[in-house]
Amino acid sequence: RPSREIQSRKKVKTGAAYKEALFLVIFIFTFIPLFGSIIDSGKNDQNFSVYNSDWNGATDFKRTIELEGYDVMTIQSSLSATQRLNKSILLILLGPNQFYDPIFEIPYFIDFFDSDRKNSLFICHDHGSTSTLLWEIFIASGIDPDLQGSIPVTIFPNGILRDNASYDTRPDFPVIKSFSSHPTTVGISEVILSQASCVVGGPFVSYFGWNLIGSSSEYGYIDKNNDHMYNFDDDYIDLSIVVGVIPGFPTKWPLGGYPQGVFTSKDAGNSRIFLSADASLFNNELINNPEYDNSQFGINIIDWLTYGESKEDWVVVFDEAHIRPEYSRNLTSAGIFGFITQYIVHLSTNPITAWIYPLLAIYSLKKYLPKKDEKKEKKKAKEQETQEERERFRTSSFFAEKIEWYREKSRYGKALTLLFRRLERKLNALLGGRKITTQNVMVMVIAKDPKITKLKI
Repeated sequence: RPSREIQSRKKVKTGAAYKEALFLVIFIFTFIPLFGSIIDSGKNDQNFSVYNSDWNGATDFKRTIELEGYDVMTIQSSLSATQRLNKSILLILLGPNQFYDPIFEIPYFIDFFDSDRKNSLFICHDHGSTSTLLWEIFIASGIDPDLQGSIPVTIFPNGILRDNASYDTRPDFPVIKSFSSHPTTVGISEVILSQASCVVGGPFVSYFGWNLIGSSSEYGYIDKNNDHMYNFDDDYIDLSIVVGVIPGFPTKWPLGGYPQGVFTSKDAGNSRIFLSADASLFNNELINNPEYDNSQFGINIIDWLTYGESKEDWVVVFDEAHIRPEYSRNLTSAGIFGFITQYIVHLSTNPITAWIYPLLAIYSLKKYLPKKDEKKEKKKAKEQETQEERERFRTSSFFAEKIEWYREKSRYGKALTLLFRRLERKLNALLGGRKITTQNVMVMVIAKDPKITKLKI
């Protein structure tokens, strides 16, 4: 029993230590973003981040939208957080380089386009993850009968757009001058890009389901092998996978010899999409270039995507969660905060897991975190120890209470009988089955203590 008592106390102390350690880890990770923001002020140096005020950031684009009267927010954790906003959402994906989770985030986009409210998507591709995202949305939308045909096929080739006829400084800084008649192109003459891509299809992009808004000159091409010249044997894209979806298309599609499409749009009624094959046109360097119309073009796109409605009914949201440093981990305060909270937001807002997440959260917290009142825990351990102590001495305590009760009631005969039986049981145990006689008892006592003699007994 003593060993069991010690093990019980050790178990309580060990369990409490683990819980305190876990609580400390959670506490540290929770407060890192708060203390970290004191050091970095919430800023970073990531490409196209609205918190990067350097030439490659997008702080000026965000400020331009805010000056137009729009409510601008950012997402650091999960896109699903926008579902808690009771307004229409204009989601801007500005050069993301982090892949979108097909389990948690593709269902979000399906709900995004299938919402009762108007929502719009502004995608600025920059050789990152949006090409895969658009394919996943296209495939997923084909399963939903309400969205079939509303999300066009989109292909971005590998390589850099060069325009040998219309450029600034170098051909990989193409200047777009060819625009279709569209609300987004009103007052727009020239827009400069930087190492852009293109939307495969050129003049035939409408065959994929897009409305062509802007394109390069006929001397524009995609340079896939960086030889600064167009050659069909090198600069083409394999469309074998598309032939199965859109019959009649060639398996090899040339990436030169015609104007390359760089801006497209899609109006699906209750949702709108604008697609740019470049994100750099909205960075702090190019959007402020007075020789070009990049800033006004951005405003026109925002106004069209919000249907020209009251700005009070819309929230413009920048996706910062999928913008990460090119060659390292995101250790900014905002990045750490997003990493910690993204799983909570995923589980609590995703249609697949939202219904069971509260139960999982309660179970996890109840099992691993320290109790609210540690005094109760210590009191419980002490009570358990006292109970074990009582069990150990339960027999002798009961015998003493019974003798005392007989004495108080003057039932001395009963008391003597009880004493005799107890003495008899004890002697039987000590004699090991031998008969209780005076001789046997004396022999046993002398054997226990040789100093005792028969005379003393």
